[in-house]
Amino acid sequence: MKFKNLITAIIIVSITFSCSKKSDPTTTDDEDPVVIVDETPDDSDSNDDTEDDWMTIPVPADAGNGMTWEFQTDISDDFEYEFAGESSLTEFGNNKWTNFYHNQWNGPGPTIWRHENVTVSGGNLRLITTREPREMKTYNSGSETYTDKATRLGCITSTKRVKYPVYVETRVKAANAFFASDIWMLSPDDTQEIDILEAYGAQNPRNEQEWFSKRFHISHHVFIRDPFQDYQPKDDSTWQIVDGYPFPSSDWVRIGVYWKSPTYLEYYINGNLIKVMDNLDTIGSKDGIDPLGYTSPTQTSDNTRTGLNKEMDIIINAEVQNWNAAKDRFPTDEEIANSPEDHVLKVDWIRVFKPVNQ
Repeated sequence: MKFKNLITAIIIVSITFSCSKKSDPTTTDDEDPVVIVDETPDDSDSNDDTEDDWMTIPVPADAGNGMTWEFQTDISDDFEYEFAGESSLTEFGNNKWTNFYHNQWNGPGPTIWRHENVTVSGGNLRLITTREPREMKTYNSGSETYTDKATRLGCITSTKRVKYPVYVETRVKAANAFFASDIWMLSPDDTQEIDILEAYGAQNPRNEQEWFSKRFHISHHVFIRDPFQDYQPKDDSTWQIVDGYPFPSSDWVRIGVYWKSPTYLEYYINGNLIKVMDNLDTIGSKDGIDPLGYTSPTQTSDNTRTGLNKEMDIIINAEVQNWNAAKDRFPTDEEIANSPEDHVLKVDWIRVFKPVNQ
């Protein structure tokens, strides 16, 4: 964890002494997933670590025989700088990020991503929530059309792309709000996606979907854009309950993915391996990287698929999704006004490593 707010006072008055001041879901099964991580929340915002500890925390994934992990300085970011919300498309963080999505789409459902809702302060990326009087947005969910109050949120996209083999990890505090806090990777053509974190963190008595709000969602997608088709694994292991986190928004968490190959993913929470998604890509498989062959236009003789083989942008955003908004699960004006800090998605750092020869 990054070094923050270490204050050391040394006072000498005949007697020497010192003092120091020391983070569209479809399953509705009510049973808990079988994978439970026993890990104390990473909840402290300050300790006596050094400034570079976020870089040197051991990567929990195995780099392989004769390999070691190399820190990627050109895309990793500790957000130890200031960036006020800008009203136009802007690169920030030493040109590592833009303050918008990777194309012109402004968000799902009643979401409107706004440049000025992206800020950096206090050592954190802060994606804030705002609402303008009488601003509405129309969207579809299923076969129905809805018009609701627009929720202004933030989204950032990396200016450099990553590709397997790569380990991407972040320390994040999901928002305690009726929207999704997301950290993910997406190919430029929107056909391949890896979700590091998707969290519905509302700790709220009016939350009728508490099942979702108590779990960390980790998954991936492969798409065909025209006609639109979307494959996503739906087994219980994509919804993780973690000891010490009654809700994903309960505390800071360190979460990462090792994109080892086009057909192999490992997911980690607080340094613990919680899920492996591998190459179950034969016709008829329930779960796997691409059992339906969306990544391969032509079926091969052994039914293998191309898999997650494209470069991807790193995207961090908050969003009110169509399926939730259609059921009136989005922030109220009063919630945004009375609890603005609950409606901030915070990221302490994001780091990227590549395996290289020792």
